[in-house]
Amino acid sequence: LHFSKKALKRKVKKKTKSQVAWKSRIDQANEKMDEKQSIRNHNVKQRALGGEAGANLSKKRIKDREDGAEGTADSASGGKRPRLGPHAGKGRAGFEGKKQDFINKGSKSRSQ
Repeated sequence: LHFSKKALKRKVKKKTKSQVAWKSRIDQANEKMDEKQSIRNHNVKQRALGGEAGANLSKKRIKDREDGAEGTADSASGGKRPRLGPHAGKGRAGFEGKKQDFINKGSKSRSQ
């Protein structure tokens, strides 16, 4: 095979560029794996504490109750976000009327 010097240089340059790109992909994958492992370790520690600390743990990020800064939209407001759109003011279908009272409130014979 006869390659010109320019063609050989292009081939070498392409190989080195590919090596750099591949190394960055490997590094990114390793960083993601380390991050996920740290989240797993955190979740295991929180579950060991039990109670509220061990409930509702995230697979995506480490939640700290003390900081309160998770970076989510509803954490900033402190609760659920209001519904948006044409049906925002309405509740669930079938629950349109006001609740008057319990149906069997007057009969206390069952409880005694």
